[in-house]
Amino acid sequence: MEYSHRYHASPTQEVAADLKRHIDIHRQAYNYTLYEYENVDADDIGSAYKHHYRLPDWKDEFPVFSEVNSKALQRTVTRFYQNLSNLKAQKDNGNTVGKLNWKSPREFQSMTFSQSGHQTTSDGQSEIGDF
Repeated sequence: MEYSHRYHASPTQEVAADLKRHIDIHRQAYNYTLYEYENVDADDIGSAYKHHYRLPDWKDEFPVFSEVNSKALQRTVTRFYQNLSNLKAQKDNGNTVGKLNWKSPREFQSMTFSQSGHQTTSDGQSEIGDF
């Protein structure tokens, strides 16, 4: 079982604006993962691990993805594949399921860092550095 620790935060308005921007970038990354999953040759994608290799190309094509932590960006791609896996499990369990949909800002309100001890500064950059 995967445990997720959540902590209450009371950011300043400036930090809150930076966080909202970062979450929106992760939403865009999630949506772009969905787009690529549906439109790119299956040899280049098909698992989160294989999709992670595409992230440097994303950053070259869309500089906005360079503004967020790379490990967090990988977790966003992994989140897509976990959702896909959950849909498959529901379908295998006999439930009627649809497909993953494009996420609006209202539907995507969090991001995950897969590294312990991660802290952000007021300028939105990681204190442990971008990878």
